Amino acid sequence: MESIRNFRSLGGQSTVEGRRVRSGLVYRSAHLAEASDSDLESLVGLGIRTVFDFRNPGDLAVEGPNRLPDGVAQISLPMVDPANQSGLRTDYSKLSAEELEERFGNGKAFQWMKEASGRSVSDPVRTGQFGEFVRGLLAPEAVPVLFNCSAGKDRTGWAASLLLLAVGVPEQQVVDHYMETNQHVVPGRYGDLMMPLMSVHEDYFADQMQVLADSWGGFDRYWTDGLGLDNGHRQALRELLLD
Repeated sequence: MESIRNFRSLGGQSTVEGRRVRSGLVYRSAHLAEASDSDLESLVGLGIRTVFDFRNPGDLAVEGPNRLPDGVAQISLPMVDPANQSGLRTDYSKLSAEELEERFGNGKAFQWMKEASGRSVSDPVRTGQFGEFVRGLLAPEAVPVLFNCSAGKDRTGWAASLLLLAVGVPEQQVVDHYMETNQHVVPGRYGDLMMPLMSVHEDYFADQMQVLADSWGGFDRYWTDGLGLDNGHRQALRELLLD
């Protein structure tokens, strides 16, 4: 893609039963507000039918709406961190270099991201939205689908992880897919100081899994009590995504 960052497919992972995740059905990316005409042609070529946008109003105010090919359905699931309602990027844009150092230096950015990653799994509003995402993915003629947030790494990252975990992909393969985001990171204005916010880390995923266990009692309970889904949804997802 020319102007869509962190665009990639789920697919190729193996499950504990020896099955394989199909390619060409589920894609993930950063926002599509700056998609080029060539990018739109690529999306048409991939047959994308549905786009799930996890960005909230603060994100949209900065980035603008997704640019999509004609005929593609878009479903908005605006996700807001309950501990930072204004959005991190809004605060970031208002802070000077000195203020950023005070707020995010000395490991604070890394710790903030770990805690934010955990909240994405524990917050009941967020989990309900991820449940809506799964139901939308399973809707008739929804696939191939693309889901995105701003950078395609946190909200999008957990959406990808929960799909892979749900169909039985071992945790290490889920981590490997999650960590691929770092191959697409573009260093920002403040370099190393803000890198924990611009990238992903295995500890972020580890915190999500720990919070999942603490808050929901494990993935199965998260699936039912958090996402509001049942075994029928899980089996349908397996039938859709696995060879």
